[in-house]
Amino acid sequence: MESIITFGIIAILIVVAPFLSSLLRLPLVVTEILLGAIAFHFGLFSHSDSLSFIAHIGFLFLMFLCGLEVDLKTFSKLGIHFLKSAFIYFAILYGVACLYVLNAGLSKFYIAALPVMSLGMIMALLKEYPKNTPWLQLALNVGILGELISIVVLVVLNGAYSYGLNWELYRTLLVLFIFLSAIVGIFKIADILFWWFPTLKFFFIPKNANKNQDIRFSAMLFLILIGITQILGLERVLGAFLAGMILATYFHHHKGLIEKLNDFGFGFFIPLFFIFVGSTLDLNLIMQNQQLFSLTLTIILIMVALRLLGAFVAYRKYFNNAKRTILFAFSHSMPLTFLVATAQLGLQFNAIRLHEYYAFILAALLEGIFLTICIKLIESYPSQSAKSS
Repeated sequence: MESIITFGIIAILIVVAPFLSSLLRLPLVVTEILLGAIAFHFGLFSHSDSLSFIAHIGFLFLMFLCGLEVDLKTFSKLGIHFLKSAFIYFAILYGVACLYVLNAGLSKFYIAALPVMSLGMIMALLKEYPKNTPWLQLALNVGILGELISIVVLVVLNGAYSYGLNWELYRTLLVLFIFLSAIVGIFKIADILFWWFPTLKFFFIPKNANKNQDIRFSAMLFLILIGITQILGLERVLGAFLAGMILATYFHHHKGLIEKLNDFGFGFFIPLFFIFVGSTLDLNLIMQNQQLFSLTLTIILIMVALRLLGAFVAYRKYFNNAKRTILFAFSHSMPLTFLVATAQLGLQFNAIRLHEYYAFILAALLEGIFLTICIKLIESYPSQSAKSS
């Protein structure tokens, strides 16, 4: 009964969040995390195993929706030049992060956390700006690669802290390699099958899915791939993301499917996850710990600096415009969802202390607030100057 009351209160917060987001002019995700922190602080709901489980399902569904943005057939047409520039960009992110962490004597966990990338806030930007905006389109394509790399790093991090530097870790990496190779093979086989039998995909998801076959097949794919990764001892995020990729690549003929799944996820499960994240914050400890804000500011500055450095080295000539390069870097400096997930994993394996976990969560929140404001100001500056002239 207590769990039902908890979910009822959270459902009220989910309904209230969009109104407060519009009123306060804050990103919806940030509003949901703040609501979760405040509601839990005042004892409006409490934690339970069922709440933690549903929140984790919400996070996995968010990764599933991120995978839906990856159509491999379109992505493969970007060319070798795109991959070379992306390689330089990510080499700078992880290389400089590694040098900074080793020089500062921080936990090796920071090497994975500081360059982490997520499509969550980029997807929010796509709702505000045209999808063919040059810096945003490139940010999406590079962000897809970045999220894939972040997922692999998360799997390696999970194995390293679960097993240490021994055979179990190497076995996990071998299983990861075999699993990804098998997925590539399945994609190749699917290409051949759907080329020879183009109507086969309509067996799984008919054009007129009047019995919700599209949702049923999507749920099956989502749960089966998560189950496979769990059986193999890999991070379940990988399974959720790959399920979305498969749907986007081979079943894009059903135009309304992505909208249905987005409505389903963002209507309840994903907001519940962010409210749960907010509830893990101890507001009393945060307000009393001045060192926490100093660490938070340091994390934000390093994350933004890494991306600015990488963007200007890898994409300065591509944009030939400092403004667009900065916008590209800022759009990658808000990995809210994955930074939260990575911080939770770090705390789970005692790779970071509690105040460091809070610092990462606060950094994710503040990046989401201030960088979206900065992007709006920078993007609108030329039009404002034109009006004044």
